[in-house]
Amino acid sequence: MGMIAFTLRRLQVFVAIVETGSFAAAARRLGIAQPSISAHVMALEKELGRLFERQSGRQAVLTEVGRNFLGHARELLAQAQKLEADMASQSSVEQNVALACQRSLAHTMMGAALAHFAKDNRGIRLSVRIAFQEEVIAAVRMGAADVGCLLSGGETVGFPSTLIGRMRFVIFALPDHPLAGRKRVPPAEVAQHDFVGPVATSLFGQTQRRLLQGIGVDRMHIVAEGTEFSVVRELGFAGLGLACSLQASVQPDIDAGRFVLIDVDGPDLFLDIRMLINPQRRAARPVRQLVDYLREESTNWR
Repeated sequence: MGMIAFTLRRLQVFVAIVETGSFAAAARRLGIAQPSISAHVMALEKELGRLFERQSGRQAVLTEVGRNFLGHARELLAQAQKLEADMASQSSVEQNVALACQRSLAHTMMGAALAHFAKDNRGIRLSVRIAFQEEVIAAVRMGAADVGCLLSGGETVGFPSTLIGRMRFVIFALPDHPLAGRKRVPPAEVAQHDFVGPVATSLFGQTQRRLLQGIGVDRMHIVAEGTEFSVVRELGFAGLGLACSLQASVQPDIDAGRFVLIDVDGPDLFLDIRMLINPQRRAARPVRQLVDYLREESTNWR
């Protein structure tokens, strides 16, 4: 005996007849004409043998062949429904892209860029998680995010990453700070003043320390610290010490005269913008689109 040929529609017709009790009721349930119901049954019976006892005026009664086939038909329909649901779910996942982004980036350049991406790609559901450096890396590594963006001083971040841009990093203070207005302040003199900044044990705190050490500020006496730039900013306003940040974060306060940049005798400071990609999602179309978009946009970030 060769392979049995039947369609899911024929299985649906067969089960509908059994559950409704008649060909006419099955036709009403499925929204098709009764002759179509009969044609589907005849096609099945050609493959399997007689499925129903034909007695006029009586409820449709299964033959032994029909009773044996009923369980298989229901199982095949259930498997088809599960496959359909799984494919729909997979299709939904394929249209999603999750990004973990460091706060400093999200609050400066990336917020507007991500909004434009979402507007231009309405068929993609963008989910953005704002996080600390450590959390960005963990989210991509654990699969909670498809893409991660963070700031780095060039050091290895514990996960393969791609350099997509650089942003200027500055030291600033109140206009009445002893170093304010001076030109080319020696790094050793900068190190003699108190600082406020990120939590020293955090990845960003360690990044900042290494960056300043690279230009000769070998000592940072942190008198107060916070996990958010808004907190560090308020500590700076209180006159507790020098502070550091992306220039983009503090520029509005510089323009308003609330803070001034400290001119340190040394090269300008920059932080790398690095992108991490979950290798299991690298090939997904929405992920590729977001990655390509961020690479292009990042050429304008300073």
